[in-house]
Amino acid sequence: MNTMLTKQTKLTKSFLWIFILLLSLSACSKAATPEVVETILPEAPTATPTLAEPTATPIPAAAIVNGEPVPLNWFEGELARYLQAQEAMGLTVESDSAARDVVLNDLIDQVLLAQAAREEGAVISDQAVQDRLDELASEVDLAAWMAEWGYSEADLFQSLKLQLLAGFQREKIAESVPSEMEQVELRQIFAYTEEGAKRAMVGLNSGRDFEEVAFEYDPVTGGYLGWIPQGYLLIPAVEEAAFSLALEEHSEIIESEIGYHIVTVLSREERSLSADARLTLQRVALHNWIEQTRAKSEIQVVID
Repeated sequence: MNTMLTKQTKLTKSFLWIFILLLSLSACSKAATPEVVETILPEAPTATPTLAEPTATPIPAAAIVNGEPVPLNWFEGELARYLQAQEAMGLTVESDSAARDVVLNDLIDQVLLAQAAREEGAVISDQAVQDRLDELASEVDLAAWMAEWGYSEADLFQSLKLQLLAGFQREKIAESVPSEMEQVELRQIFAYTEEGAKRAMVGLNSGRDFEEVAFEYDPVTGGYLGWIPQGYLLIPAVEEAAFSLALEEHSEIIESEIGYHIVTVLSREERSLSADARLTLQRVALHNWIEQTRAKSEIQVVID
């Protein structure tokens, strides 16, 4: 498979780094499974309401997501851990502003996922979270790890609870991707220059076999891309051509950021997705879900 053409969609950055840290505590341990319960709305009060008690001073927020605050101290703690994690992995942070955006957006995404999970009736009990923490503590020195990464018991408890809820929704989105889809078996001629692509097209138009020309441009695989579902290729124009061509018909020259493509469809059928293709489409589905949910949500960033 030509990886230049396949979507290398990032795992939701939503706390990917902190998931790595948590998973490093116990690769074999299983997270608590959210329980789905029926939501019962309380009955409307019949008594005349009394004057409300004075409310406590609101906790400073970094952002407010559909009315739910992201506490400022939580954001600051996660930012510090993010920077610490980047340093531990030998990665360079472009700027403080970029780091703040990454962490805040990740927190917002986690809250959106958790909110959707709650709407579906998912519930993570405090006991389930505590059981998970106890399991980790029985396998590693959890107290030392918390001290190293600046977690209080309350911080880690709430972070894990949120991640378990968000994980429920991520799993639901992933399961929405079918295991079978219409796919095309694809071969391409790829040239880095327009002149090279034009030479290939002259050969094809003169009656030369597509595979023969393709091997001149890619002696190893002959441009064979394998079976491709929609949503898998990185370059939309190439994918659009692939799913509009008749069998053994070749496309015109398609220009992209990486060069020039001519593709042909060898076969077309409904078939099982490869593990890599399904994982990629699941990542795309998660990315699209977050974008769509953000667009219809009320998100107020409070910090500068």
